Amino acid sequence: MKNGASFRLRFAFLCVVQLVLGTSAFAQNIVTDCDKYAADALDPQRNTAGVSFEDMNVALAYSACEDAVLQYPDNMRLAYQLGRAYEKANKLTIATVQYRRAAEQNYAAAQLALGMLYADGAGVAKDDQQAVAWYRKAADQSSAPAQDALGSAYLKGQGVAKDDQQAATWFRKAADQGYTGAELKLGLMYQEGDGVPKDAPQAIAWFRKAADQGYAPAQDRLGFIYQSGDGVPKDDQEAIAWFRKAADLGYAPAQDRLGFIFQNGEGVPQDYPQAAAWFRKAADQGNAFSQNSLGAMYANGQGVPKDDQEAVAWFRKAAEQGLVDAQYSLGLAYESGRGVPQDKAQAIAWYRKAAERGDIESKKKLDQLDSPQNVNGKR
Repeated sequence: MKNGASFRLRFAFLCVVQLVLGTSAFAQNIVTDCDKYAADALDPQRNTAGVSFEDMNVALAYSACEDAVLQYPDNMRLAYQLGRAYEKANKLTIATVQYRRAAEQNYAAAQLALGMLYADGAGVAKDDQQAVAWYRKAADQSSAPAQDALGSAYLKGQGVAKDDQQAATWFRKAADQGYTGAELKLGLMYQEGDGVPKDAPQAIAWFRKAADQGYAPAQDRLGFIYQSGDGVPKDDQEAIAWFRKAADLGYAPAQDRLGFIFQNGEGVPQDYPQAAAWFRKAADQGNAFSQNSLGAMYANGQGVPKDDQEAVAWFRKAAEQGLVDAQYSLGLAYESGRGVPQDKAQAIAWYRKAAERGDIESKKKLDQLDSPQNVNGKR
């Protein structure tokens, strides 16, 4: 009887354990609406394709993840995704709570996310050492984005002593997993000889690995290398091809470079309308160089109808970002009354901004405007 009772108890216990484990596994494997709307495309433990943070629909993700976590409170994937939804909604304090809950259960993506909040001082007090500690926990679990973040910390000396060799080591770990950002950074280190021996072929090889995966900054870098002949034979057509790949992906620096190429006829026939079109694409994304260039094209009527007011509008956008050439151009506009009412005080103000950053022409203008002849109206 005792043996029979003992057997029944053990059997009942095993059934309970199996039920608990089965329920846990089910919770881990089930695809919830939270997974559909908030899974991280870079999280290896996701169970859907995932979405980038920028593309997340917070209105759908927020409620879906709250519901999912209520239903499966022990699922750390869902807790992490709820943290993402809260962060997207700018609810940083409660995002930190969810990230920490998952991070303390060794969920790598949450450890990285928590580290990034510490690095930014978002939802928590800024603490670079805490950021690095959490990066390292995730990096030690082979999280490529965390390895890249740890490499960047060593490269910049944020939260750790600056150490280019350590930076290269961590970038390599991430690059070996095909993480494009780390491939680009490792290529840059080989190009400059920082933390590794200077090696142009190695640099180009890493740039190409990232570029072939459609990483626009690496495509732009390859374009620049072929344009300058740095480690490869100079080849304007190859440069343009790489710039165009990056530009077609919406990468503003490459769009700006194409604008410059068409404006000046470098490797292509000079084409002002094409130049203006590429400058506009980059300018609309806030690229100050393109904003200034587009302003100049409106001022000169190159590729667009001549329009002094439109020129000033673009100069102002670039000038407000601190671009010296645009500040000088805006000073000229106010001094001459071209595109804006003539205003000496405004002209001086913009010349001074540029002069304070070392612009010689602006200093000359300030001297002229402050001269006795100009004060007396005799120019």
